[in-house]
Amino acid sequence: MSQDTVSTEVTAHSHWILPARLRSKLDEHPIGKNLYITEIAFYPEHSVPEKAVLKNNPDFVLLYCVNGTGWYTLNNKKMTLTANHFALLPRKTYFQLGAEEGDEWSHYFVKFNGVIGEDMYNYLLKDKNNKDQTTPPLVGRIAQFRDIMHHLELMDNMENLIYANFRFYSFLGTFRLTVFNYMKKGTENIIERCILIMKQHLQKNLTLDELAREACVSASYLSALFRQKTHYSPIQLFTSLKIQRASQMLRSTKLPIKQIAEEMGYTDQYSFSRSFKQIMGTSPKKFRENK
Repeated sequence: MSQDTVSTEVTAHSHWILPARLRSKLDEHPIGKNLYITEIAFYPEHSVPEKAVLKNNPDFVLLYCVNGTGWYTLNNKKMTLTANHFALLPRKTYFQLGAEEGDEWSHYFVKFNGVIGEDMYNYLLKDKNNKDQTTPPLVGRIAQFRDIMHHLELMDNMENLIYANFRFYSFLGTFRLTVFNYMKKGTENIIERCILIMKQHLQKNLTLDELAREACVSASYLSALFRQKTHYSPIQLFTSLKIQRASQMLRSTKLPIKQIAEEMGYTDQYSFSRSFKQIMGTSPKKFRENK
């Protein structure tokens, strides 16, 4: 989808801060203490703030620019943030953010903490210097933000806080997205089409050349594209889909393992069992016995 579409999905200035009394409750909650939001905001282009966070700030910070151009300072170094770029800032570090005169930017600002706060910060920080930290615009991210804000506003109910922070896991996960954006066109659409072809032909042994021919691209290009976007080769992903389907059949039917192997396109039970164990970590027989 276009960046213009994303930028118009959230237009109002939204802002929420966790009260100290509720932070204490979350810190003591067996689940809530793991990861929680302490401040979250969305600033549209017409409400660009100049913001400074003191050095004793105990929380980690996520900045994500949706549109326009803004800046932040970290360790006295000024960094530019443009559309689809994000930055992660460590706790106990003074920083500022804003925009140059005449510039506007719409962006998310989130402070978070918890038992796994530092682990999440390190997981999302692809580059310690915040260089080229990009993420595609996603409709789902905006839906998650809206849902988080809605439940945070009902903050006197602990269950709403816990729910909002569960959603926050998913929200943060979109910034470390390593798979393709299935709602986007172009190269990602090629992958989507190939996966659909794979699912429709699980009973066959499609080759890389056959998949490439269906996608109207070269085999070498398709292989490189899959590895870049999914971290798997097309055939590895095809095999994984076959084994997942076989797992369902092992659990829901009484079909002999040999017959399931044949229905998944394997010429013999041995090669099927070998593939199954490589992916599932156990043999088909033991998998069925332990269901």
